[in-house]
Amino acid sequence: MRKRVAFTLAVLTVASSTLLASSIHGSSAELSGTLIYHRYSDYQSWDATMWTIDLASGALNQVNKSWKSMISPINAHFSADGTTITFMGSAAGLAENDWDVFTSKWDGGTWQEPKNLTGPNGLRDEDPKFSPNGQLIVYKEDGVLVTMNSDGANKKYLTKGEPESSMPYFAKNGKDIIFERGGDIYLLRNGVESKMYPGPGLSSYYPIGLDEKSFLYTRVQSTRHDSIMKGFYDGSPSTSYFFNATDWDTSDSYPYQDGSRYIFYVTGDYLISHGGYNLALADLKTKTRWDIDKWFKDKRSSDINSDLQELGPAWTPAVLTLNK
Repeated sequence: MRKRVAFTLAVLTVASSTLLASSIHGSSAELSGTLIYHRYSDYQSWDATMWTIDLASGALNQVNKSWKSMISPINAHFSADGTTITFMGSAAGLAENDWDVFTSKWDGGTWQEPKNLTGPNGLRDEDPKFSPNGQLIVYKEDGVLVTMNSDGANKKYLTKGEPESSMPYFAKNGKDIIFERGGDIYLLRNGVESKMYPGPGLSSYYPIGLDEKSFLYTRVQSTRHDSIMKGFYDGSPSTSYFFNATDWDTSDSYPYQDGSRYIFYVTGDYLISHGGYNLALADLKTKTRWDIDKWFKDKRSSDINSDLQELGPAWTPAVLTLNK
C-alpha cells in the first residue's frame, strides 16, 4: 500500500493554472450514480472515514458513521450491482491494528455493519476488489494475491513463491488480473505473468481495469510526481492524459461509466485551496479539469474536499441515498 505524504509548495506558479476549471461556474453535463471515497490525516493514523457522493444531487454522506466493529475503512470498491462494497480496515479494539478485508451490504437506506472476511489474523490483508460479476474478491495477503468468494469462502492463492504482489484488479473479462510488483504493472492470464509496457518514468502502481483492451494506472514521472496513464494489454505504448502535471501528483484514477468521457482522480494540485490530496474530475472531451467542489458549485453550500487527504474514488451507476 503506497503511503501518501501531503506537501505544500512555497511558491505558486500562476502559469500552471491555465487548465484548472476554477473559474467555471457550472458544469456542462449531469452525472449520475454514486461515488465513494475515503479521507484521513495520513495512512498510519487509522483515522479514515468513508463517504459517498450522490452525483445527481451532490449530497454527501458518511458511510461508516454508525459502524462499531471496525475502524479506518479505506479503498472501497463496489460490486456489479452496487449493493455491496469491499474495502480494507481494522477490527475495532485490537491492541495492535490489523488490516483485513471487509464487506458491507446496502439495505436500502444505510450500509450495514461490516463483515470481516479475513481476520483478525495478524496478516496484512489489503487492496480488495470485486470481479466484474461480483462473485469473487481479489486481494493481497502479505504480498500474495488471493481470490475468494464474496462471502470469504474458497480462498485460492495465486502468486505463492513469487515476489511481493499488490493492488490486484480484475480485467473486464473477469478472468485476468492486473497487479503491481516492484514498481511495474503485470497481467496474470491463465497462470502466466506478463509485464506491461512501463513507459518513461520511475515506477507504476494502482492499476484499474478499463475495457477489454486497456487499463488505467499511476506512473511516477522522472520529476517524482505521479501521473495517470492508459495502458494496453497487447503491450502497446501507454498514453498520458492531458490533466497530468510535472509539479503535482495525479493518481487514484477511476472511470465514470466506460471512461471515454469522464475520469475521477485524486490530485495534489496546489491551486485547489484545501491543500493535501483532493478529488477531481477530468472531462476528456473538452479537456477540462474540475475540482470536484467546482463541479457541484450550484448544488452544494459546503465543500466536499477538505484539509485532510481525499483518496481512493470508485463509482457505481447505482443510486444509494443514505437515511439521515
